[in-house]
Amino acid sequence: MKKESGKPSQLKRFLMTLAATTISIILTFGTTAIVERKKQNAEKREMVMMVMYDMRQTLDGIAQCEQKMRDFFDLQVDLVAHPQRYQQVGFAQLAANTPVLEYPVTTENIFKSSIETINTLGSVLFVQTVSSFYDKRAMYKKNVVSDFMKDAAEAIRLYDSLSEFDSTIFLLYSQSLRSEMQADFEQCKLMMKVSDAELDVFSAEQQKLREAMQSDAVDQEGNPFLREMTERMQVLEHAREEGKKAQKQ
Repeated sequence: MKKESGKPSQLKRFLMTLAATTISIILTFGTTAIVERKKQNAEKREMVMMVMYDMRQTLDGIAQCEQKMRDFFDLQVDLVAHPQRYQQVGFAQLAANTPVLEYPVTTENIFKSSIETINTLGSVLFVQTVSSFYDKRAMYKKNVVSDFMKDAAEAIRLYDSLSEFDSTIFLLYSQSLRSEMQADFEQCKLMMKVSDAELDVFSAEQQKLREAMQSDAVDQEGNPFLREMTERMQVLEHAREEGKKAQKQ
């Protein structure tokens, strides 16, 4: 009777041990999966914020370009109406109001070069919209900024060419592209649930990083190797000047 009563007890202990082991395995792998999922979500959010920040910075830069073009047009009208003023200061002032659009392409390159972008972000529509935004940005720089600079550089050289230069068409094209890019930006914000407040925080963090990097660059000016290189450059420049003098004698 004792032997028979022991079998259920052993089976019970075995089942309890098996259950404990199973629970332990589930908890281990489950915890790992949760940690990995949190890491992936954090990476996804970081990439989204980088892209959204890049888009907003671009739109701010385009707004500045449009203001430059408005200032150029206002000055153009004034100088065309007053030829004597053009002869005095026209060229320099017009050149100062030529739009320039500069932006880093690091985020765009990471976004476009990673084959895991769609898997990481989990939204094909978001990836397509951002890609469309970047294509329009390249178009803007080429067809608006670069073409304006080229045409304006020729126009401002002479009064007659300045009078004939139609600068308003570039502003119209700029406004049209910016409107489309702004729509892409707003759509991406909605898709990824990114608020302006979040972007403000991220922008402030990016500004702090830039300031820290600039501070490091200033600190490196005290580097003895940099000082030596500067001194060698000065010596070489002095040698060039001496060589020029010798050739003139």
